[in-house]
Amino acid sequence: MKHYIGLDAHSASCTFVVVDENGNVTHRAIVKTSEASLLGFLSTLPGEKILTYEESHVSQWLYVLLNDKVDRLVVCNAVYLSKKQGPKTDYRDALHLAQELRGNFLKPVYHDESHWIQLRVLVNGYLDLVSEIVRAKNRLKAVFRSEAIDTGDYKFYSQKERISELSHEHGRFVAEKLFLQIEHLEHRKAEFKAVFQRNSKTYRQLKNLATIPGIDVIRANIIMAVVCMPHRFKNRYRFYAYCMLVRYIQISDGRIYGNKRIRARHDLKAVFMGAAESAIKVEESLKNYYESRRKNGVDVRGAKIAVARRIAAATLSILKNNGKFDELYHETKAERIKLRKTLNEVSI
Repeated sequence: MKHYIGLDAHSASCTFVVVDENGNVTHRAIVKTSEASLLGFLSTLPGEKILTYEESHVSQWLYVLLNDKVDRLVVCNAVYLSKKQGPKTDYRDALHLAQELRGNFLKPVYHDESHWIQLRVLVNGYLDLVSEIVRAKNRLKAVFRSEAIDTGDYKFYSQKERISELSHEHGRFVAEKLFLQIEHLEHRKAEFKAVFQRNSKTYRQLKNLATIPGIDVIRANIIMAVVCMPHRFKNRYRFYAYCMLVRYIQISDGRIYGNKRIRARHDLKAVFMGAAESAIKVEESLKNYYESRRKNGVDVRGAKIAVARRIAAATLSILKNNGKFDELYHETKAERIKLRKTLNEVSI
């Protein structure tokens, strides 16, 4: 007998709803969010167990705990869940998950038990810290701009003496506190960077990624934290989609009526676009590729996205083959293809 189990998970309690192959509710329970309670409920179900729950702050902990206790586990993306009618309750949410699981309508979110998945905690903390720094800097600039004081100097955030340019004591007070906050956050950011540096000395994959133009130690750590297992991507085009470097064309009745951005990893898109910005300034082959795209009529953003795709392709290849960046890879590949075509024509 198959049990389709919907789990509505929260920090304090979890709600289970189990349906059979015909969609009839066979079990339901509210348990404490603890290892003993969760495993205790699952142990009462005989037969094949298929479990699902939504991606959340406890999803990785649940995955490690429950993955070996069920026959199949699906961590689903709530964005793609169909809407349900009626009031929202934990029971109805769990029931809806169970029914969607039974119909195979869920879109899974990748999870595993490797050490790379644990790197996500560090990376998420770093990205949150960077967001806090950006917000503090924007607030500081706003204080000065409210009095039409120029803040264009790139050293502005380290120039605390400029507080005296503000005419009102309240403005000076706020600016002083914001300067101190930014200074404190920048120190914390340096501590994160030190940990990233240690990781790069420990793991060969991070060292290899750092050979790619535009990919520094921090970007390498972010990529590994998100990608984890590169072989889950069938080809580079799937990886482009995951990195939000392509858009889907929308077609109806044979007519194209626009395109749509893919819901995927914004952090990877930011990494590869930033890498493209850096690479075209220092790396010859990528700079030439960027300029060739511009000569072919592609706008600035489109040309940078093309470079970002090339860096993403190199990233996936390096992670899959455990190699290093080869700046002549694309030229060599083009020559191999040309030679193969020539040999095929001669043999015919």
